[in-house]
Amino acid sequence: MVDLLPLLQETSAYKTVLSDKKADRLSHAYLLISADKSNISGYLKLFAKLIMDIGEDDLRAEKLIDEDVHPDVLTFPKKDDAVRSEDISEIIAESFLRPIESDKKLFLIDGGETMNAVSQNKLLKTLEEPPSGVYILIGAASEYPLLPTLKSRVKKLVIPPFSADKLYDALTEECPDAERLAEAVSCGDGTVGKALALYGDENLSETVALAEDTFINMQTSREVLEFSNRITALKDGVKGYISVMELLNRDLMLYYNGGIDAVFNKKSLQKIKDAKGFNAGATVYIAEKIAEAERRLNANGNAQTVLERFLFAFLEGKHKWQKL
Repeated sequence: MVDLLPLLQETSAYKTVLSDKKADRLSHAYLLISADKSNISGYLKLFAKLIMDIGEDDLRAEKLIDEDVHPDVLTFPKKDDAVRSEDISEIIAESFLRPIESDKKLFLIDGGETMNAVSQNKLLKTLEEPPSGVYILIGAASEYPLLPTLKSRVKKLVIPPFSADKLYDALTEECPDAERLAEAVSCGDGTVGKALALYGDENLSETVALAEDTFINMQTSREVLEFSNRITALKDGVKGYISVMELLNRDLMLYYNGGIDAVFNKKSLQKIKDAKGFNAGATVYIAEKIAEAERRLNANGNAQTVLERFLFAFLEGKHKWQKL
């Protein structure tokens, strides 16, 4: 299991809450934004331990929080991946009950972006005027689905992408294959979750090479079937390929807007940055088609059909923006 604390401690988000705690001016509600959706729960629990003043020597309290059974640290949602109205009702009701083991009561809400408008409005009064000793920590992969009225009642914390070097150091124990780990963090998006997912792809090098080849050498619709067959032959197939294409296209967008220093995977960027038919407009168009392909795959669309539709759209984007 990855120890997230060393990474988190270097962020301004952690330093802000630590400073608030030391000054005895903790906010009653924090909104934590992180693109690392799979680890938001872990980050929330680390903030909970900080706020509750649970040190590394208090193994019992740490374990209770980690296992979601601490009587004064309640985690939501209760049933599935989306925060429901009944979760908010329970938070409101529980907020009026005194803590059992400490002088604080914490509510951790993972997936804040899944709350609908009714649930968010329902939570507003508790966010603005919670009972004494009550703290609410909301974690979200994106703040855009959240209402302005909710965001105005919380203190925002952002966990930015981590550098490849920091991720590499943090994951060496979990990921013993040094070469594959180096490629995974360089191809990733600066999050622990994506680095681990890429590391888990035993054919990552082959997938990256094929994605690079798509940018550089796929020029006509006649080549779509050839590339489609090569992609589906990969162990992780279409999903792994689309994921890597997303990351390479993202780096190309960053390169066009901020130069080489802005990208994560400089090795691949050097290969694809001069590929024929690309400019900033083309990468934006392709990003939309990648997102569309991911939605179709997540909805259990036929992988071969989704892939070929994407490859044709990829070519269309290149040719369309070449003419402008």
